[in-house]
Amino acid sequence: MRRVLVPLLVLAAVLALPSGAAATLVYTTQPSRKPPILWAAENDGSGALRLGSNYSGAQLSPDGASVLAVRQSRKGANQLFFLPTSGGGATLLLPSVQAGLYAWSPNSQLIVAVTGKRLVLIDVASGGVSDLAAGVVTGTSVSFSPAADQVAFALAASSALNAASDVYTVPVAGGPPTQLTFDGQSTNPVWGPTQIAYSMGPRRRTDFPQLNLWLMNPDGANQRQLTFLGVRPLVTGLNPVQWSATGLQLLANYGGQDTSQAFAVDPLTGDARDLGLAPFDGTAPFAISRDGTQVLAQTGGVDGPGAGQATVTIPFAGGPPTVLVPNGLSPDWNA
Repeated sequence: MRRVLVPLLVLAAVLALPSGAAATLVYTTQPSRKPPILWAAENDGSGALRLGSNYSGAQLSPDGASVLAVRQSRKGANQLFFLPTSGGGATLLLPSVQAGLYAWSPNSQLIVAVTGKRLVLIDVASGGVSDLAAGVVTGTSVSFSPAADQVAFALAASSALNAASDVYTVPVAGGPPTQLTFDGQSTNPVWGPTQIAYSMGPRRRTDFPQLNLWLMNPDGANQRQLTFLGVRPLVTGLNPVQWSATGLQLLANYGGQDTSQAFAVDPLTGDARDLGLAPFDGTAPFAISRDGTQVLAQTGGVDGPGAGQATVTIPFAGGPPTVLVPNGLSPDWNA
């Protein structure tokens, strides 16, 4: 297992946080003709603190003490940074990371990320970086088990468009990955309290695959289709985003070209509902509250910035959005 060190400023930043300083919401804003700005705030949008500029893809740690975000290098590489939400300097964790394929462990002590053709584990306290798996990690998510002892991910046969892919798990302590699916059509695993949600569906030669949500046990047993939505051209269909803490609510994204739409999914019945005020109105999902009652979203579509974009909450049961941050983009929280 390959192991290197990142700067121990990560540990110093965490230990230096004053009591009660943890944020519950992070987001970016895009001033006209200026770089995007990363902010931390309370979960109602109040008390905003500027963390830095030129960052995107923010992911808040479950304890609210720190945030992962990406900044492009001059050569175009997506660099992964660690920033304390109380303010202070940023620490470079990885010089190159695959966009979106990084995640916190539930205890905020570990980070998993994809760099090149490597799935790596970062220990926040020690600064150690360990290889977990090698290959073409694909999809929109990598995900820790609730106990933070395993990671779920998808491996593709190659980097070609619509290459066959399957879901795997790998122990955080090290060891060979375990293949859970064998259909060549599975991707995007998101680990819940008792089940793993993932996307599965047939490939289209010159288009995105036609994906619906499936569920399985953490050992790969009892694989079954959950949703049965039609998937139109130029979209991928449904991808899981996040479970509630009880496992009774599942947030999903109906995504594809110029499309990102929040769907509330019942894991028991498979009922999938568009959470926008109008069908496919550009209400993009980012997170769900632990109790499953509220969805954190961005209105106005993911392209832009443009008119109508804002960080909002929407009742999982449906209803009008509550604006937290006008012009707030790509939010995350730990509410």
